[in-house]
Amino acid sequence: MPNTILTPNIIANEALDVLRTNAVMANLVHRDYSSEFVAGVGDTITVRKPATFEAKEFTTQVEVQDATEDKVAVKMDKLLDVTFSVTSKDLTMGIVDFSAQFLVPAMQAFADKIDGYLLGLEKDVTDNRVDHTKGAIAVADIIAARKFLVDAKAPSTERRFVYGSQAEADLLNTDLFVNASAVGDNGTALKEASLGRKYGLDFYCDQNVQKTTAETANYTPSIAFHKNAFALVTRQLEMPLGAPKAYSTSYDGFGLRVVQGYDQKTKTDTVSIDMLCGVKTLDKSLAAVITDKR
Repeated sequence: MPNTILTPNIIANEALDVLRTNAVMANLVHRDYSSEFVAGVGDTITVRKPATFEAKEFTTQVEVQDATEDKVAVKMDKLLDVTFSVTSKDLTMGIVDFSAQFLVPAMQAFADKIDGYLLGLEKDVTDNRVDHTKGAIAVADIIAARKFLVDAKAPSTERRFVYGSQAEADLLNTDLFVNASAVGDNGTALKEASLGRKYGLDFYCDQNVQKTTAETANYTPSIAFHKNAFALVTRQLEMPLGAPKAYSTSYDGFGLRVVQGYDQKTKTDTVSIDMLCGVKTLDKSLAAVITDKR
């Protein structure tokens, strides 16, 4: 029985699934994907912000409202690419083995880069900031950040709190987060690298949270936000001319393209995975930042 050759569509669908599994911030923000093609890197597109409505008091007749969908310009300035050489033997591997050897590390690199872009949007949150200068991140800091979201009338669902390794260590040293019964999920969230839901926020550690430099001080951010505060926007990439083995796939706001090629100069087969994307702050009032200046 002949071996099955891994094709771009098989690789693309597996890569997309791996990316969605490994991303943290990208899975927590608003995502906008469209099958429309864009001109290329640097092109600016217009996307719709999530709709808003006003609750009307009913008397004798309903008042039909137009969805208030403000539009925002997003520059598609991120073209992520991982290209690697493969052998004919590699392409006859089962998709599980191929994924473990090539796609998991490739998509982890994508996830890390995208998370870094999204985490960098915290600098847009200029007003809702909690200054932390010494000692461990405390419950009082989190409650202060949460208050900004409450005051902004952020929807009570899909509120998140994302932090780095030092903040996670601070939280894990408190009984509130170590005690599985206090987390309220019998400990399963700890096993999945989450500290569960507390104070109306879902807690997530992101290894891509890094110390950043501002005009006045260096700090490490921890970000409380509603899903609609930030957006990841992806768009279709054209199929390249002269590359018959190419495939584009999308799901749940993520889009990837895979192109298989042959380099005549080095006589090697290649697999190229790329994504065209941009990130944008949609509503900075729906986010708050704890600036850890230790």
